[in-house]
Amino acid sequence: MSMLRSAVTVGSAAAACVVLAATPSLAGTDVNVYSIRMDCNLVSCGVDVANAYFFSDGDDWRVCDLEPDGDRAKMSITYVNSSGSTVIKYTEAAGGSGTCVKDGVGVDIPEGNRVTIKVWHQNGSTGAAKDVASDYGYA
Repeated sequence: MSMLRSAVTVGSAAAACVVLAATPSLAGTDVNVYSIRMDCNLVSCGVDVANAYFFSDGDDWRVCDLEPDGDRAKMSITYVNSSGSTVIKYTEAAGGSGTCVKDGVGVDIPEGNRVTIKVWHQNGSTGAAKDVASDYGYA
């Protein structure tokens, strides 16, 4: 009987190893968010004025000014770092329509941590945030 018990134990341990080995790792998700000004005309009602993008592979992000309206595009990224502290970083594209600014080089957001992106446009460096949009993904 002890021989049968040993065989069952070895078989159960082998099956557990197979299950653990087959568990997939958590993949990051990119985030792409648009700030949209509601400006209805004969063709459409929404104008994309700013865009923010988080690249989960590399933990970089980018903000783009899409509209020649005199405003700058701004974004924030919020995440929890490896020390357990909440981090909020801001990036802006202030060079006019078509300007994009990439940031996040050297930042290492722990895998699987939630990343929240907000994007908006504003007039000048101290202007009020307009048409704020947000979404989240995972590093």
